[in-house]
Amino acid sequence: MCSSRQFLAASLLTLAPVLAAYAQPQSLDQVVVTATRSERPVSESLADVTTIEADEIARAGAASVPELLRALGGVEISHNGGSAGLAGVFVRGTKTSQTVILVDGVRLENPTSATANLETLPLAAIDRIEIVRGPMSSLYGSGAMGGVIQIFTRQGSGAPRPFVSAAAGSRGTAQLQAGVSGASGATRYSLAASVDRTGGWDVTFPYSGSYQQDRDGNGRRSLTGSLSHSFGHGWEAGASLLVSDGHARYDDAWSTPDSARFEYRTSALSTFLRGRPSERWQTELRLGQTRIDYDYDAFSYSPRTASTTLTWQNSIALPVGSLLLGAEQLRQTIEGEGLTTGPYAYLRDSRRTDSVFAGYELGIDRHLLRLQLRRDRIETAGSETSGTVAWGYRLTPQWLARASWASAFRAPTFDDLYNPFGSNPDLRPERSRGGELALEYRAGPTLFKATAFSSRIDDAIELDATWTPRNIDSARVDGLTLEGRHRIGAWTLRGAATLQNPRGERFDPVGGDLVSGQLARRAKRHASLGIDWQPGALRLGAELVAQGRRRDSNDEAMAGYGLLALTAGYRLSQELDLFARLDNVGDRAYETAWGYASQPRTLLVGFNWRPR
Repeated sequence: MCSSRQFLAASLLTLAPVLAAYAQPQSLDQVVVTATRSERPVSESLADVTTIEADEIARAGAASVPELLRALGGVEISHNGGSAGLAGVFVRGTKTSQTVILVDGVRLENPTSATANLETLPLAAIDRIEIVRGPMSSLYGSGAMGGVIQIFTRQGSGAPRPFVSAAAGSRGTAQLQAGVSGASGATRYSLAASVDRTGGWDVTFPYSGSYQQDRDGNGRRSLTGSLSHSFGHGWEAGASLLVSDGHARYDDAWSTPDSARFEYRTSALSTFLRGRPSERWQTELRLGQTRIDYDYDAFSYSPRTASTTLTWQNSIALPVGSLLLGAEQLRQTIEGEGLTTGPYAYLRDSRRTDSVFAGYELGIDRHLLRLQLRRDRIETAGSETSGTVAWGYRLTPQWLARASWASAFRAPTFDDLYNPFGSNPDLRPERSRGGELALEYRAGPTLFKATAFSSRIDDAIELDATWTPRNIDSARVDGLTLEGRHRIGAWTLRGAATLQNPRGERFDPVGGDLVSGQLARRAKRHASLGIDWQPGALRLGAELVAQGRRRDSNDEAMAGYGLLALTAGYRLSQELDLFARLDNVGDRAYETAWGYASQPRTLLVGFNWRPR
């Protein structure tokens, strides 16, 4: 169990970077996109933003995107099964369907459940991840109540560069990736393929009703590519593609160890044309489609889902401030056995959302003001308006104080409205409003952030005792997140700690009564602490992730836990780098979803080869 003393220690160590902050020189700001839908320095985003760059992904040696995200402040992860089991992402105490996932600017979402299946995406395809915490419906519409996570795939630049990486580890784990990226004149390109597999482990505990005594492995193949061409005068066109095919075994009460297997395909295609009609006007047209498909061996269920997005966005520099104007159309469709064919078809197989959005930004002396407004018209769910007001004040070049207030919403899903087994056509959208206060310090390698947040969700959608979705009164999350990073010589210290009170109402699965309490799978406290030492070619690191007690949706208690991971690397040359990661060093038996066993002690070793 993660004790209060352990959690307090991690929280206090997170503050350590502040002690040496004033001695650090100022550096150029990192540029982010997701917080404002346009490239802005992170210190001017007026939002709680974290980025994970390609070199950080490579050094981490994580097995999946959810595993990579679990050490971030304000983010919690759950897993129903092995590394390919359904993953939940809880941002600032909101549930998985209340966070929007984007791949290269296009929404990745299963319309039936409003989840994105992050566990199916290969880390080998990712160049950068941006995480924005807090309500973002004023820019991204339905579902952006807890935040937005955007994944950027690899893009080419510079001279042609091939790359190869390979790894092997516990329980028959093997990974291989190869590709090439670069540029030729005005054309940029990138192409990569990867394969990985593992024999897995027994993903359920004996007390679970889904228990099967077996090993639940998985395998995956992926292909990613991008191509773009610059036509001069600020105009560029391009496209990117990600396709991930895989299979996984699981445990449940309705299958046998031989039949408990499914296959999946996740894909994302994004095309764009952008340019400058004038010196003050930048425009972009983006068309993309994401798909999430499944086939189950044990029963006739083969969903095919698609989300197609068309966006026209314009940034205009005004004599005073700047203006953002855009229009967006989202069309979501479902088909396949168990959805549109068979004896129990859904009552509707498509839905369209038409949206317009606008933003205004003004900087005066040390003040920065941002206003955002969006209107969404959703078939069968009505129209919703959401907005954001954010203000920042530059105390010094390094220190920023900021405050914001925002509203957000989430429309009912296809499962909520059209599922033949207990849908509810009278559901209202979930609506939230919330604010945050923050103090940030950024200088060179040093970062410190303290963010206090509060949000209230009205008309929250929950399943009653008959598995029918209902609107209930409200849910509320109040909390504080501390995040820090500092470098001293060859040492880098980083950490995050979140104290929150995620509470709300839900239906008792036994009695059917409406009860109040802590929201399912979310802890009142969670933290991480990492330390890295790199005096030269050698690199050593350690990371501790801790989470407090939680309850699952069936009201079963789950104990707190602390996990230690160790990493090592050695650069043999400018082109060749060796790495190793030992996860769950103490071989702790723990669960993030009741009855499901999380990853035991795991060793992974490999190499990265990339000519300079």
